[in-house]
Amino acid sequence: MNPTGPEIRVTKPFRTVSGDYFSVLLGAWIPRYGWLMQLPVAFFVALGYMLQDERWLITALILTFIVAPMVMSFLYTYYMLTPEARRTILNKRVEIAEGKYIRLTYLPSESRTSGGNEAETAGDATNDRDTNNPGPTRTAETVPQPETIYWNEIAKIKYTSRYCVYFIKGEKMQFLLIPWNAFPSHSQRDDAQTA
Repeated sequence: MNPTGPEIRVTKPFRTVSGDYFSVLLGAWIPRYGWLMQLPVAFFVALGYMLQDERWLITALILTFIVAPMVMSFLYTYYMLTPEARRTILNKRVEIAEGKYIRLTYLPSESRTSGGNEAETAGDATNDRDTNNPGPTRTAETVPQPETIYWNEIAKIKYTSRYCVYFIKGEKMQFLLIPWNAFPSHSQRDDAQTA
């Protein structure tokens, strides 16, 4: 089999930020479980209205403004601090064999100062401090081994305006974000959306 055949697409090296991962996570989690958070709020609002007691309305506000952010922080720690979340934040190249597998090849991350004197021209205040006191020397970072996700492990594929999202089967809600601009040509995005 020819590895550069038309059925295999290889992306340019890319990485995504955890905020994008979390926004896609919320977009998938809220339609599935968000109504469970709204039930107690609606109950206390209805109870306060029926009994004409504003203490129940205050309880509904407490649930909305105190408990709901705590649930969001739980979601962040439960999903984002897992080993599987490294798929998002590490620099990688992805090879997609439609119907067969997705292979993630992790690459060393790019150094901020390796590009010359961009930080010096930006006038970063921390750059002066780091130059005078560089701190402990940084050892070579370890790059994870390539990872293969077989097609039968993929639950569904969702296309957004910025990403192609591959949802992966498992106990926790996992997915792989591939930005459209990581593909060598954007015509592949149009082909994927019309299919």
